[in-house]
Amino acid sequence: MRVLQQAIRIYTERNQWETAIQFYEVLLGVQCERRVHIAETNVEAAKVGGVLILAADQEILDELRLVNAVYYVDSLDESFSWLKTKGAEILHEPQTVTGGRNLTARHPDGLVVEYFEPAKKKENA
Repeated sequence: MRVLQQAIRIYTERNQWETAIQFYEVLLGVQCERRVHIAETNVEAAKVGGVLILAADQEILDELRLVNAVYYVDSLDESFSWLKTKGAEILHEPQTVTGGRNLTARHPDGLVVEYFEPAKKKENA
């Protein structure tokens, strides 16, 4: 298991999403890498450097705010096994989501992290 990247999660209401993206593009000096609608939760997500900006209605944001960061990993299954042996509390087990698979865990120090394994890109035959 390897953590490939980490990102802090920023939460905003839908009407502030574009403003937040532009703010972090200027602040970090990088362009938005990816925008995606997460159908499972009706959330908009944008990645700008080491920031994941999530936009949704207030009631959804209240739930999302429990998670402090996202770790992009090369193997969600290995991460899941490792976390269990290290005493992390698994808040939601591995599942398939838009763009890959994820799980959520509370580390022994209390930090709540989403572990995300991006879907493998299919090679052309």
